[in-house]
Order: sequence, then C-alpha cells, then structure tokens
Amino acid sequence: MLVPSRPGGFITVWGPALFIGGGEMKVTRIQVKNFRNLADIDLPLGSSNVIVGENRAGKSNFIHALRLLFDPTLPNSDRHLRREDFWDGLSNGRDDWDPKKEGHEVTISVEIRDFADDDRVSAVLADAIVCRDPLTARLTYKYGPRAIPGQEDEDPTYSWAIYRGTNEDNLMPAELRGYLHLTFLHALRDVESDVANWRRSPLRQLLESAAEAATSEQLVQIAQSVEEANGQVGKLPSVRDLGENITELMREMVGSSHALEAELGVASTDPQRLIRTLRIFVDGDSRRPLSSASVGTLNVLYFALTELGLQQRLLKEIAHFILAIEEPEAHLHPHLQRLIFKRLLASADDTQSVFVTTQSPHIASAVGPRNLILLRNEGGTTKALSAAKADLSEQEWEDIGRYLDVTRAEIVFARKVLLVEGYAEQAVIPRLSEARGIELDKHGITVCAIHGTHFMAYLKFCRALGIPCSVVTDGDVQKDKKGNPRQAGRLRAQRFMTALGEHGDPTDAGIFVGETTFEYDLLRATPRNLVSGVAALKEAAVNPRTLRDLAAWGSAEPSYDAYMAMIRRVGGKGRYANSLLSRDLDLPDYVRSAIDYLVMQ
Repeated sequence: MLVPSRPGGFITVWGPALFIGGGEMKVTRIQVKNFRNLADIDLPLGSSNVIVGENRAGKSNFIHALRLLFDPTLPNSDRHLRREDFWDGLSNGRDDWDPKKEGHEVTISVEIRDFADDDRVSAVLADAIVCRDPLTARLTYKYGPRAIPGQEDEDPTYSWAIYRGTNEDNLMPAELRGYLHLTFLHALRDVESDVANWRRSPLRQLLESAAEAATSEQLVQIAQSVEEANGQVGKLPSVRDLGENITELMREMVGSSHALEAELGVASTDPQRLIRTLRIFVDGDSRRPLSSASVGTLNVLYFALTELGLQQRLLKEIAHFILAIEEPEAHLHPHLQRLIFKRLLASADDTQSVFVTTQSPHIASAVGPRNLILLRNEGGTTKALSAAKADLSEQEWEDIGRYLDVTRAEIVFARKVLLVEGYAEQAVIPRLSEARGIELDKHGITVCAIHGTHFMAYLKFCRALGIPCSVVTDGDVQKDKKGNPRQAGRLRAQRFMTALGEHGDPTDAGIFVGETTFEYDLLRATPRNLVSGVAALKEAAVNPRTLRDLAAWGSAEPSYDAYMAMIRRVGGKGRYANSLLSRDLDLPDYVRSAIDYLVMQ
C-alpha cells in the first residue's frame, strides 16, 4: 500500500503499521460522549497519565474507550456496542428503552500534536488536521445510525467507524491506525500462561526478531546440532521402543492409512521453529521454570518483556505506542510499585503514551502531579478532572510533587480533604472528631498536614481535581511596628480569598482561622480541655523541675507564652499531641466548623 509522504511522493506501508522509527508526536486530548458512565468528558493528556478514582468511577471504561480507537487486538465485533454501552442518563426511564431507536451516538476523539517535523507522519495525518496553529490532528471513533436508502421508516441500522478530522466519510484504514499502536495489560493476568501461549505471549515478538536476525550459516549449524541431539536420544533402546510402540498401537486402532509415524526427539530440526519454542527459565544456573517464581516476580518479568517488545517495534514498525495498564498493583510489593512505575512513567516521551489506572497511592506518588487524572462518580455519571488545569507556578508544582511523594498521594485518594498545618492537628482532630460522633473515614475526609502555612498551592490543586477541601490554620498573633497585636492568620486567609478570586467571609470558601495556635486554642476551648491539656503535659514531662513548674500553675489558665514554652520543654508538639490522644477533649469551634463544612459538601 502506498501513502503520500509529500505532494508527488509516497512511502510504503507493510502489514499493519508504518515502518517509521522515532517520529515525534503526542496524544494531547481525549473527548468521550455517551459511552457508559463517561457521559461527557474532555481532558488534556500528557505522555504519562495516572488515572485514579473510587470503584465504579469509570477507570476501566476510560481505558476501554482508548481501546476502541487504537487496540489492534480488539475484535471488530467488540466495536459494535450494545444497549448497556450507552450512558444511562440518555434513558427515558422505561424498561424497554433502546438508545438505538432514538438515534443516540457514542463518540470518542483524541487529538494529536507535535508531528510537523516528520514529513512521513504529517502525510499520514494530513487528512486528520483540525487546526493549523498549533498543528493538531484528530481521530474519532463513532458508533451511530447509518442511513440506508429505502429503509428510512425502519429502525436505524447502527455501525461503527473511525475517521480522520471532522469529515465522517474520511475513514481511517486499519493499517494506518496501526501506526498508533495500543498495548493493553489487563488487571488479572496469568503471567505464566500468557508467556507460554504463543498467540498472546509478550515473548513472541522478541523471539521472532531473534530468529530473523540469525544468519543462514547459524541456522544450518543449529539444525545440525539438533539433528545430532535427536540421533543420540533416538539411539536409546527405551526411547526407540517407545516410539515404535506408539506407532504400532495407532495402526491397531485406526489402520496404517490413518496412523502417524511417531518418532521421539529433543526438538524440531527446523531452527526457526526451534527458536520459537524457547522458554524463559529463572534463578540462573538452576534453570527453574516460571512456575517456581512468585506472582510479583512474574509481573515484573511481564512488564520487562512488554517494554522490550514495544521498544523493538518502535525501531521498525511503529512511531508511537500507547501502553494502557489496568490496576497493576495487585501482585506487586509497594517498593516494586514505586520502582517500576517511577521509571516507566518518567521514561514516557514523544514515542509513547502511558495510561495507568490505579488505586495504589504508591503508584500515584510516582508520577508528577500534572499527570494525575481523577474520575469521580456523581449520580451515575463520571466527572473527569485533570490536575494539569491547576494554575500553579513551577515552584508550587514542585512543592506539590514532593508532598505527594512523601505522603504517598493521600490527597488524591481522599473524597474530601481537611488541610492543616502540622502533625498535632493531623493526629488529634480525627480522634476528637470520632469522640464527638463524627468518623471522618465514613465521610471520606482525610486530614492532610502540609507542615507550614503555604495552603494556596494545595487549595488550587484540590479544586482542579474537584476534591472538596477546607483549611484549618492558626491565628498567629503578632505585633505590628507600633506594638499592636494583629492576627497574621486572618490576613493570610484574605490573601487566599483574593488569589482564588472569591469575595466575602473566608469561611464561605472553607478557610477557618483560629485565635492563636491549634494547641493553645484547644486548651482554651472548654474547662475540661484545660484539665486534660495540663495532665498531658505532666505525662510527657521527664524531670522534676518541669513537674514542679507545672504544679505551680494550679488550676489557672497559663499564658500563651508559658504554655508553648512548656510544650517545647516536654519534647515538642509531636510528643505532646501523642499524649493528648488518650484524653477527653472538645474540639475548638473553628475546627468543628471546618469539619461541618466538609460533611455538608
């Protein structure tokens, strides 16, 4: 098949894909309409994409949408959708509702950029261009009614098509779709069985290439060696007799005209077939079969074989591959999850796009925050949000990235987030909320300490991902130049409001400010807290002098400076917070208000 490379010129297409190596291009956007619970999503994409979300949020549907466009192993019969593949929101509520009778359509589109410098790639996508600046091509899968002359009054006939650009008649041939090659790794893999099965083995491509690379002289030498080995084995009387017995028994059963001449040997003397029968052994010289390896180790092997095969195909068949992996964490230790996917996601470039669906915080923390996509189920419809849309400076992105790495991306997996300054709030607030009858886990609320007051980046990040969040921050009383006290926390909250483009009271935006610091506000919240707070200090005290100073307070409320100094003397805020966990305490009003704000979201 010939494809024009430029006006008056052609390039040759062999088999299912172009022989183009190293073309630069990026899949930059996906739009899905009416496919299962993906009613209407429009997302920017990067080279690496980690898709997170709760069960039934649409992660598998997202991957399947990509497969409908690109997966060459997906049978065309699977591209003919069923009633249940249409978004339920289209239904009129009747049991016999049929989306096809109403003419509804399913569409899945992707946009591709950064291919202008490669004449051959530009030729293939020339008819798919939808924008010149920046140069953008679009491919679309559509499942919808097809007009048939003479059958206008009958129920519509549905068919699928993959077309280029905006013209539905400009179909994309299968051999050209193979230029963008998708490999799908499903969640429940039987690695040993897959490797042994020639049709679906990730070793297949590698062995075929190895066989093709061998010279004729090498193959002849292999054939001679195998023939000698077969001869040596065949000389064993027991082996020779067994072969003859098998042949004789078949003759008795079906007669000479139907029986096979059986001969036992080490392997076929055809060197090409011999190479294809090669198997992987593990544990070095012990040469143990794959069945002796752990499930986790087998999965590491599977990823390695898949990557090698794809990299090899990039050299001679395809210019860009899409690797879609569904929940790979099932059989991988957390350390392996981080090691494998930090490398895989970091290596994605113009020749590859990676999509990973996961519920593992270890994998989510291995990718840069810009590459996170959150799917959320809202009333049977998926809401899809990309962190890349957050308006953050490079410094803020780096800060978020370090935070996700250290905390294993706890923010991303929370349904709602309570942002606090430090460990004390993170440890104490859930415990006291539970005592009040509010279990934060049941409301999907995660308390995240950012270890500072730089909340703005986290507020923007959560909002970009559609994660409801509130902030609890200290009042931080300070003195101005004239010696008058002022609350730095209140000023901080107003700056957040300005940066968010909002007006009114900060509490309306979920920002709650204490009077002083969390520890002192907690102490002053109720008389019971004063008793429990001083008792916690006495428990944490390690020397007689500290105990004497605490006893001197009596039942009086200590000053802020005296109280904070005593916390430092007994080991700091972290140790003091641990002592508070076993105490009977009440939450300060501003903290209760922050929790109530989230509960109502």
